[in-house]
Amino acid sequence: MKILHMVRRKGDALPLQMADSQRKAGDDVKIVFLQDAVFSCKGDGTSVCCAEDADARGVSCGNKVDYKGIVDMIFDADSVINW
Repeated sequence: MKILHMVRRKGDALPLQMADSQRKAGDDVKIVFLQDAVFSCKGDGTSVCCAEDADARGVSCGNKVDYKGIVDMIFDADSVINW
């Protein structure tokens, strides 16, 4: 199952724990960091940050995606969880 987590709050550990558990269960999990959560983005292969939010906050993230890319990720996922 393809699961997309959309995280909005900085320092919220629960979404990351949930995503890790789902990965261990065999799900294809991706995380998008939005708003203040961009401060927590690691920019690895499974997590991305919203380019507009990162730029507005002066955060450099190695893996940015624009709004269109986020919409594409939503439609590609079987399940979307907003935090």
